[in-house]
Amino acid sequence: MRAVIRRAATIALPALTTAALLAAPAQAQESYLRITTYHGGDTAQWFLTCRPDGGIHPDPVAACDRLDEIGGDLDQIRFRPDVPCPRIFDPVHVEISGDYRGEPKDFAEDYPNPCFVAQLAAPIVP
Repeated sequence: MRAVIRRAATIALPALTTAALLAAPAQAQESYLRITTYHGGDTAQWFLTCRPDGGIHPDPVAACDRLDEIGGDLDQIRFRPDVPCPRIFDPVHVEISGDYRGEPKDFAEDYPNPCFVAQLAAPIVP
C-alpha cells in the first residue's frame, strides 16, 4: 500500500510542478514600453520593462507599480483640467508605445506644462 501511495505522489508531484510553471508566465508576463517626451525643443526617451522591473528609467519599480495600479490603462493618465497646476503654457508632448502584459499600447497626449505631467503621468513618465 505504501508503495502505491509513494508511486502516486511521485507521478502527481511533477504534474503539479509543471502546471505551476505553465501558469506562472501568464501571471508574470513581461511588459516593455518606450516613453518619449518633447518639451521646449528637447526630447527625452526612456525604456521601461516590468517583470522584471528595469530598463533605462529612473524609477522602474514605481513606474511598474503605477502601471499595475491602473491595469495598464494609459487613458487614466490623460490630461484633465481639474488638476491643481498653474495655468502656464509650457507644453509637454508625451508618447508611450510598446506592450503591457502582452497588450499593445500606443499613447500620445499633450499636457499644458510639466506640472500636469508630474500630477497625472508620474512616475510612469519621469
